Amino acid sequence: MNEGFALYRAVFGGTQLEVWNRSIESLYLRLGMPGARAGLVSDIIARGEKFAATASSFTLGTVLTQKEIRKLLAPIGNCSAGNWIITELQLPIAVDLDEAWIRRQYARGRYPPLHSPHGWHQDGALGFNFHAMAGAPAPERALLKMVTCWIALESCGLQAPGLELITRRLPQVLSPPQLTDVSVHGSFTPEEYFRPEFEPGDVLLFAGDILHRTHVTSSMTRHRTSIELRFFPGNKLPVRLQRDRFVLLGWKSGESGAP
Repeated sequence: MNEGFALYRAVFGGTQLEVWNRSIESLYLRLGMPGARAGLVSDIIARGEKFAATASSFTLGTVLTQKEIRKLLAPIGNCSAGNWIITELQLPIAVDLDEAWIRRQYARGRYPPLHSPHGWHQDGALGFNFHAMAGAPAPERALLKMVTCWIALESCGLQAPGLELITRRLPQVLSPPQLTDVSVHGSFTPEEYFRPEFEPGDVLLFAGDILHRTHVTSSMTRHRTSIELRFFPGNKLPVRLQRDRFVLLGWKSGESGAP
């Protein structure tokens, strides 16, 4: 737990992944139709859902209903990954549907318009107003208590973009000047970088203070698709995310994680 992250192999099986991948691939194909980026995105996604062009991402509700999302959450809660989340956040646990995403990252040179890989950031800075700080350090309370659940739908990290993490837990939100490549490389040793290789169905959990970014190199030739979920303490939801749609989960402590 002190490391702030944990990797679980083969949490999801092939049949379930095939169903999700078919639905997701259909969505991206529709987005690629002529004129889609000029104004048809609103016709493709459901009302209340979001599309982020800079990350080629849709909120999960674009493809899955709330019932299907709960079904997706069950394998996580029913294995040791669920206990990891409970230990980090304490019960009850809530998932933020407005910060549950289908992500796609591409090989270099194949980016769609406006797309770019994610730079260094902490998910615990979600919704924080850096501009209001006018360059001053962020207060300690700015770092949200949360866990990100990153699900690989395809093999990635070697031939397709994956994730790169800094394994040192950080006590507060880093400011934008601290998130440049130069600053990060000057602040952490090579031993503190973690670039896992994923197979379909693998799950990576990491706390909101963990610094990370998209890992993409010139040798990668394939795209990858992933699902991101964000969990919060259900009895202490972040004020700055109060407009988001949260679902309280019926998870319980124990070896099985959830009932």
